[in-house]
Amino acid sequence: MTSHSKSSKARPGSTPVYLAIQNALRDAIAKQRVAPGERLPSELELAKRYNTTRATVVHALQELVFEGLVEKRRGLGTFVATPAISTGIDDTHRPGYFEADLFARGQDVTYRVVHFGPVAVSVHVRGELKLGPNEPVHRIQRVRLVEKRPLAVEVRYVPSTIARMMDTDALAQLTLQDIFQKQLGMKIERIVNTVRVALVPQDLAKLLDLTRGRPVLVRAHAFLDQQGQAMLWGETAYREEYQIKYALTHNT
Repeated sequence: MTSHSKSSKARPGSTPVYLAIQNALRDAIAKQRVAPGERLPSELELAKRYNTTRATVVHALQELVFEGLVEKRRGLGTFVATPAISTGIDDTHRPGYFEADLFARGQDVTYRVVHFGPVAVSVHVRGELKLGPNEPVHRIQRVRLVEKRPLAVEVRYVPSTIARMMDTDALAQLTLQDIFQKQLGMKIERIVNTVRVALVPQDLAKLLDLTRGRPVLVRAHAFLDQQGQAMLWGETAYREEYQIKYALTHNT
């Protein structure tokens, strides 16, 4: 008597099962048969539908996660990813570029303040702010939400002499650029950015609704006044759906 077991292998000349799953899901997403944010069938349900193993389904989904088409949420399952939020690299020097771009697309941006107050800081942070060892520093930590979903966590450090003038209610409503320039009347002459990739630590992973160790885009930046003095320095960690686009022109 011959027994039949589920397999990820395909007959010669046929499409491998994991590719069939990927192609079916790609097609459903492209044709909007499943909407952004919609939950996909579970791994076990897909395994049953395609008469294959759960390991094969996991393999198929991993590639779709890498492509940015789907995302896994802890304890909830796999969901169709929301469209990527892209920023031109030249725009990163323009104050308020991120929020202005999203507002223009009709998307809602809000903030949740996690912490605002004086903290002890490292020598590195003091160096970025060009402060002496005894000058107090405030930390601002906020979750940036787009359509009520976390996209980024901001961790900013500001000299306490400036932070004490800030309206705490404004931190939940406005960009820091607007707070500095419109509320405090402090002109931002220049914004200096550095971008890197890092593995998200546990505390930020919870705020971003990610599993610990997932890669995130980290943008470090400083607000400089007309004398080149830093008024703010900090980092923002972005989920993977955030993109920075750029183009190069070849001069002949």
